Amino acid sequence: MKKQLFFFLFLFPLLAAVYATSGVTYIRSLANSDPELQKLRKEVTENLRTLADGHVPQVKWRRYRVKKNDTFFSIMARTVLNHDTISSVNHLASLWDVSTGDEWLLPNVRGIAAKGSRDIVAKKFGKKADSLVPIPGQKNYFFITGLHFESIESAFFDLRAFIRPVAGRLTSAFGMRRDPFTEKRKFHKGIDIGVPVGTPVVASADGVVTFVGKKGGYGNTVLVRHRNGYLTLYGHLSKFAVKKGVRVKQGQKIAYSGKTGRATGPHVHFEVRREGRAERPDFHRTQI
Repeated sequence: MKKQLFFFLFLFPLLAAVYATSGVTYIRSLANSDPELQKLRKEVTENLRTLADGHVPQVKWRRYRVKKNDTFFSIMARTVLNHDTISSVNHLASLWDVSTGDEWLLPNVRGIAAKGSRDIVAKKFGKKADSLVPIPGQKNYFFITGLHFESIESAFFDLRAFIRPVAGRLTSAFGMRRDPFTEKRKFHKGIDIGVPVGTPVVASADGVVTFVGKKGGYGNTVLVRHRNGYLTLYGHLSKFAVKKGVRVKQGQKIAYSGKTGRATGPHVHFEVRREGRAERPDFHRTQI
């Protein structure tokens, strides 16, 4: 009996994993020689014509395990899928939400994924409930063929919707760094911008202020909730210029910089999060 129980406990996770991915074929490489990649590219191209003719194509799924030198753009180009399809199906928060070893699910037709019950999603997008395609292994997520993001959603995804909250020198970047207090390597969830105490800090995008007060090592902090599950954090502030619950516009003053909390000097700590996950802020094209 004990042996049977041990066998079941050992085998069950393996069977569950096989069941979860049953019916989904892997693309092993993004090289032209990969047969599954060739099939995917051909099907996506054919389905573009099918959609243009007003017909609904049959959705097939494949998986791809992200490799070391892959980028969002290289995967998008090689699969001939678009920005909206890949990001929504795989719940990516930004163009930089790419990690080696991640498994991405790839349909053979362009469209977008949405979360909710079948009836609610169908009503939201003006579709018949039976036209929605369940996404393998994802409860209450459905794929709608032929749709694409609104321009504002695309702007949030590639972080064009955000501006730098204060003009200054980048003193600490996003990612792994040596903690200035413990000297140990630690993940830095945002960026630090060095400015004198009292420099005005502005909202990085339109949103609603959800927190104003002290927050652990961040010191005086403001949190602003934005569209599409995004949130921005502004830390180490000296004074506040807004209250909780206030709706703010991009570029509107919300606080003044300082050095409260765990800070070695005056600066603003800034984070962009989506559904609790920190994303790398990028301001190559949008700075104040």
